[in-house]
This record gives sequence, structure tokens and C-alpha cells, in this order.
Amino acid sequence: MRLLVVIFILFCLGGCRGWRSEKPPVHLNPNMDFQASIKPQENPQLMPDHTIAWGMESDISYPEHRDAIIKQKNIRFYTGKNKEGLWVKTVPIDVTNAVLKRGQERYDIYCSMCHGKDGSGNGIIMEYGWFKPKPYWDDAIVSYTDGQLFDIITHGIRTMPSYSQQIKESDRWAIVTYIRALQVSNKMNFQDVPLEYQQKLKSL
Repeated sequence: MRLLVVIFILFCLGGCRGWRSEKPPVHLNPNMDFQASIKPQENPQLMPDHTIAWGMESDISYPEHRDAIIKQKNIRFYTGKNKEGLWVKTVPIDVTNAVLKRGQERYDIYCSMCHGKDGSGNGIIMEYGWFKPKPYWDDAIVSYTDGQLFDIITHGIRTMPSYSQQIKESDRWAIVTYIRALQVSNKMNFQDVPLEYQQKLKSL
């Protein structure tokens, strides 16, 4: 009986060879049959407008790689230097009252404890014997370009630490504009002050 069963199975299997079916073949994943095809060396996907290439597949796990690509597109804003590697002379942003106000706010939070709210270098930390910085209207600091001031905030200088993690780039530029305002206010002559403010100063 077992022998008959085995012979029957072999007959069925052998009889199926060479048969053709008019039905379409069965696909476990039919979506693969309808995806777009590309030619060798052809870009598989057109890049949308106003986007920046991400990079290699491994960069997905490392967002800082993507940030590096973005920063290369706007070197002046992110480094304070131009494409030739020279310091930019003026801030690469529009200077408005809102920017100055933002710069003052960020300055009061991150800078005033050392440099003082007026930029004189008489911050509260001086009471603890810390090294006193030069006032912002010192000729050496006035001679810095805006790009250099941005870089000092980014990387620090001497006893001043880096603030690249605490202060984003746009706020660093806002602080630079506020430092320039402090310099102007302390170096200008009395006759340079608008008349309405001259009267207020005389009454002090």
C-alpha cells in the first residue's frame, strides 16, 4: 500500500513537468513589478527645488554631517569668513531694531556677567577675582572685524570659553551688532548725540 502511494505521488509530480498555465504567475510581492526603472548611472530621483543633498546613506545616523553640508552653502553666516578665508567686515544679516533688541537680550544673559551690561568689563564675576576683560571701546577690540567678533563668541579666546553650544549663529550675529552699538555709544562725542537726547543728558 505504501509503495502504491509513493508511485502515485511520483506520477503526479512527474506529470506536472512541462505543463503551462494560462494564469499569471504568483508573486509574493507584486509591488516590485510596477516600480520605476532607471538606466545604469542615471540619477534615480530628481532633487526637489530649494533642497540640499543629504550625502551618503551613513549620514542619516549622523545629523552633524548634514549640518556640515548646509554650512558649506553659507560660509559667511556660519563661520564669519568668506570663501577666500578672510574675515567678513560686516555682519551678514539685516540690522534692525529687533536684531539689536535680541542681541541685547542674549548679551545680558551670556556676556554681561564678565563684560558688564555696558561693555566696560566690570561684570559681577570680577568680584571673585576673575581676569578683567578689556572694555569694548578699547582700540584693539574696535579694530576687530565683525567676523572676528563672531568667531570669538563661537570658539572663545584666552580665558573666555566657547559659546557655540549655548548661542545659535543668528544670535551670535545679533550680539555682534549690539557690541558695535555699545562701542558707538561710548566713543561718540557729545555733539554727535541727537539733540533730544542731549537735553536729557544735561539734566542728569
